[in-house]
Amino acid sequence: MKTIKHLNNHLEYDRDPDSCSICHQGIQPHRVTSNVVYDKRDTPLILQLVFTCPRRDCQRVFIGTYLQQMGRFHRPEGAFYLRSTSPYTVPEPSTPKEIKALSPNYHQILSQSQAAEHRELDQIAGVGYRKALEFLVKDYASLKHPDMVETIRKAWLLKVISDFISDANIKACSARATWLGNDEAHYTRKFTDKDIGDLKTLIRLTEAWVLNDVLTEQYLRDINPKKE
Repeated sequence: MKTIKHLNNHLEYDRDPDSCSICHQGIQPHRVTSNVVYDKRDTPLILQLVFTCPRRDCQRVFIGTYLQQMGRFHRPEGAFYLRSTSPYTVPEPSTPKEIKALSPNYHQILSQSQAAEHRELDQIAGVGYRKALEFLVKDYASLKHPDMVETIRKAWLLKVISDFISDANIKACSARATWLGNDEAHYTRKFTDKDIGDLKTLIRLTEAWVLNDVLTEQYLRDINPKKE
């Protein structure tokens, strides 16, 4: 346990954060100052510690919020434990550069959906993931069928998957992701045993199969014995 003095109180807290909430690198932060929120009886309720990131590429300020555990009579007591750090920047999803080039809107929407989920905006994050899937699938279908781009853009997603996706793995994974994504936008759910985690897994599987196809086609084209 660590100890900090605030006014006339010596308060114990469990630890300093071991990573920066902004750059997400492992660090030993520099503590700058502290703040304590008291109740009407001058009992400490919330401990806030202000830190700076020591990394030269960051040097940002962030706040660690500490709370006590509930003790007897349902009152907080004892040492303070780290509960959150803020501001918190959500790391970008690790989208391969080939997928970013194929569907930049997919990566952007995926990033925003991930940010919403990290902020516990679970009622809108799923709809965002469903939209990201649609951009990925339609951009991939447009790549494969450049003469049908306008038709693909206007069609329902399941129609695009059915008519313009030939790869069996992409077709299977993207269709199932669409079903779960539709559940996120509708009043009642069809797949009550699945959740947003399953949706994200299917989207990442779709992305992986698309990447495999794009890279395979690229290398088969670039490394061709007929060119010699």
